[in-house]
Amino acid sequence: MSDRWAAALAVCAGLGAARPTGTPLAIGLLAVVAAFALRQPAVLCIGAAVVVSSLAGRSLDGLDGVEAAPIAAEVTLLSDPVPSFGGVRVDGRVQGRRFELRADGPSAEELRPRLAGERVVVRGEVQARRADAPWLVARHIAGTLRVHSVESWRPGGALSRAANALRRVLVDGAAPLEPDERSLYTGLVIGDDREQSEALAADFRAAGLTHLHAVSGQNVAFALLLAGPALRRLSLWPRLGATSAVVGMFGLMTRFEPSVIRAAAMAAMAATLVTLGGPVPRLRVLALTVTALLIVDPLLVRSVGFQLSLAATTAIVVIAPSLVSVLPGPAMLREAVAITIAAQLGVAPVLLATFGPLPVAAFPANLLAVPVAGPVMVWGLTGGLVAGVAGGWVAELVHLPTRPLLGWEATIA
Repeated sequence: MSDRWAAALAVCAGLGAARPTGTPLAIGLLAVVAAFALRQPAVLCIGAAVVVSSLAGRSLDGLDGVEAAPIAAEVTLLSDPVPSFGGVRVDGRVQGRRFELRADGPSAEELRPRLAGERVVVRGEVQARRADAPWLVARHIAGTLRVHSVESWRPGGALSRAANALRRVLVDGAAPLEPDERSLYTGLVIGDDREQSEALAADFRAAGLTHLHAVSGQNVAFALLLAGPALRRLSLWPRLGATSAVVGMFGLMTRFEPSVIRAAAMAAMAATLVTLGGPVPRLRVLALTVTALLIVDPLLVRSVGFQLSLAATTAIVVIAPSLVSVLPGPAMLREAVAITIAAQLGVAPVLLATFGPLPVAAFPANLLAVPVAGPVMVWGLTGGLVAGVAGGWVAELVHLPTRPLLGWEATIA
């Protein structure tokens, strides 16, 4: 499949996800089978649109039917609890459906230290999802669970326990840092900015730098870079399995936010295609990844995080190479400027439509801050683990270079 048809396939999948219907899934599947049999990419695009549209309709139907009722059940947490109106909120799965748990008072204090993957037994009341909260749809939230009490908790499965243990080691290792430094560090390394002060968050919003706290392709690339020496010792197929395992564990650590899903899926897709037959153009990898993701989860198209991640990546792939060839200066500087300009151009329509006017400082701030974010991520995933395991004066020593890097990011913001 050419790049052009791969891009058309992704666009058709996106249109299908944005237009849910009750069309029988079998019709779309028949079109896809016919397209492969006849080698007709146009028919494949139509079939993909029908399949994704049908799946989107089914996903939306699955969110309906929640009625107000008391509940006592075990909840599997799907995200980390975040502060909300003096209490906490967290996504959880209850009896096969997703709810947004809201708690305050003693219940909030019981939930606050818990992490995604852990299981809590709660008593409360479920309510239907608000009609004026479309952002809940992208998260597959069927309703709200008002928590009255938390009875007990237990760890999750082996993978979530491992991911949470790594997160806790990184956070514990950052104990020598000041509170704002620590929240900035965890935001850059694992996308956890829950403890960030309002003043620091406002600075990053005003400078157009909040995306640094959303784990994306750069973070995934650095994780694979660090694992590279071990991965290169493996033969082809074991290397693919190990690469997928690294990407999957990093995704678990960073909670598979929409930007992480896109980045992790792209890395896995690229590794698979290379294993099957050599390098594949980046645009084709991106398009095939988007198509696959929308088949798996059509409601992703409604996520602003996914839209921003996709827009930035597409612009970097399509626009940045042309900019590099026309910009003056050293190659390294031209590439950094081209990527920054392309990413800003890509996300601008989504930001304008969702949040309004863009900060004027965004371009120079990104040009100065993004290159330094990379070393923080790399050092955070290596030295940060050492600091967490050793603690004490070792952690103080390890984070000596971390402080000026974080200070630079805060100063730029």
